[in-house]
Parts: sequence; C-alpha cells; structure tokens
Amino acid sequence: MNIAAYSLGIPKIENLKDFSNEINLSEYTLQRVLSSVNKQYNVGKIPKKDQSFRTIFIPSNALRAIQTWILRNILDLISIHPSAMAFRKNTTIKNNVEVHIDNQFYLCMDVQDYFPSVGKNKVYQLFHSIGFNKQMALIFSNFCTYENFLPQGAVTSPSISNLVNIKLDRRINGFCSIRNIVYTRYADDFVFSSNNSDKLKKSISTLKTIIEDEGYKLNDSKTRLLSPGNKRKITGLIVSDKNKISIGREKRRKLRARIHHSIFKLEEDKNLASWYEMHINGWLSFLKDVDQISYQHLVDYKMKLEDKKKKQDELMDELTSVF
Repeated sequence: MNIAAYSLGIPKIENLKDFSNEINLSEYTLQRVLSSVNKQYNVGKIPKKDQSFRTIFIPSNALRAIQTWILRNILDLISIHPSAMAFRKNTTIKNNVEVHIDNQFYLCMDVQDYFPSVGKNKVYQLFHSIGFNKQMALIFSNFCTYENFLPQGAVTSPSISNLVNIKLDRRINGFCSIRNIVYTRYADDFVFSSNNSDKLKKSISTLKTIIEDEGYKLNDSKTRLLSPGNKRKITGLIVSDKNKISIGREKRRKLRARIHHSIFKLEEDKNLASWYEMHINGWLSFLKDVDQISYQHLVDYKMKLEDKKKKQDELMDELTSVF
C-alpha cells in the first residue's frame, strides 16, 4: 500500500490471510462468502412513483458484516468531493438545497440507474488507487458488487458511489465555477443554480456530455429549469419565492391523511398498523431536521387525533358495559 493510505489509517492488507486477521473472520468464511457472493443477496423489488420498480439487493448477515468493516475501516476514511451531498454524516437534503438558496434559477438533472451504472471495474480501480494490490482490490470489489455492478442495498454502495464520482464532480465543478454556477449532487440528482437563467440553459449540453462521458445516461424527461413564480422542487423539497424550504402543502396533506388513516382505520390489521406507525415516525424524524414547521404541525395533529380516538374508545367501553 502507498504512503497516502497509511496516513489515512487504512490497514495494510496484502492477502486474504491479512484480511482475516483484521476482520476477525476465518479465511474459510471469507472464501465461502467470496465464492458465492451473488447468492449472498436477497433480491427484491419496490414500487416507484412512475409505476416502475426499483430492484433492491439485501446482503446476508455474513456479507453485511464484511461490507460494514470495509466501509468503516477503508471507505469512511477517504474524503469525497464537497459537491457530493448525499450519504454524508450530519448532512440532509435540506443542506443540499440551502447551498443554492441565494440563487433564483435552478437546473435539475437526473441520471438513470445510478447504482447499476457503476461497474465492477470502477470499484476495482477505486480500491487499487487507494493502494491495495491487484489481488485485494479484486477481492474487495467482489465483496462490494453484484454481477459486475454496484447493488442498491449493499452497505458499501452509497460511499463507493461518491468516491468513484470524484472525477465527475471535479469536472462539473470546474465547468461551473468559472461561470458562477453553483453545483451540488445528491446521489443521482444534479442541481445547478444561478441568477442568470440563460447561463443555465446554455450549460445543459456540456453538462450532459460530461455526465454521459463518465458512464451515466441522463433521464431527459427529468431535466428541468425552475424559476421564481413556479413550483421549485429540489430533491423532494419545495423552495418558495421567499426562499423558505419545506416539504410543501401537497406532501403535508398526504401525511395528514396517512396519520388519520393509521389512527382510525387500521384497528383490525395489526401488521399494517405497525407499518404505518413506522412510516409516519420515520417521516416525523426526517421533518424534524428539514421542515420544523411541518413537523410541529403534524405532531400536534397526530396528538389531537390520538386524544380523540382515546375518548371515542372510552365512550364505546362505557356503552358496551351498559348494554
């Protein structure tokens, strides 16, 4: 391994035996998982908004443990480009939007099949560039990929996706900085902002060339130029003409409906009720960081409905006892 890797505190690993000693798993276990790595995933599909499906790859406990070690002891020690806002500690989608808040015009671009577009060769090159020899670079890339691509659901995929895109982020940032365009990338969502809409329009062709040159295909139907007076939605958040950031009235209304449904309509289906409770609590936890006003509104609404439901139940109990 090279000097830079040592200075980061990355362990010196020359072969599978070294890796076994570092991770405290037997060579036999590592070899067994390595030889059947594609079978170590449970592959499932979840629906997307456009009625299509996203494929998710859930690693086995053994593979998850290996990936977690790689993440904590290698990948987490390497700095990503400042423009990459996703999958970073103490960084939310609100932080991604706040970078652009002083500009009036936004250009949003989206790539198709973000994780699957990262091939095993890029992952191999990443580990090799860190300083691992060819054998270990191949072993690590095998542990972190599925059938030659980066699987969505693997513990290591988010971090790897940021690290292999450092060159992409540098190229785009270099193009944008000399034109006074602000650039951030939240996974597969590219956001550019300026106070000059023409400058953004003229940049679309070059930005597309850079992105596709780095191995991605743009979803042209999701390329949009947003301006004041229109709904400016960036990575799921709405920016008002007064530069206030929120989830928007439509999403808040849907969450109110789900809260009402979970409290008054799901008494007989305990499993579905439990799922709704986790879903709602997950949203409330998210909102606490990104939209405090909506968070407080929905928490108050939930408490009000729970109190109303409790009183209804008490009344029914009284009526039942009488009759």
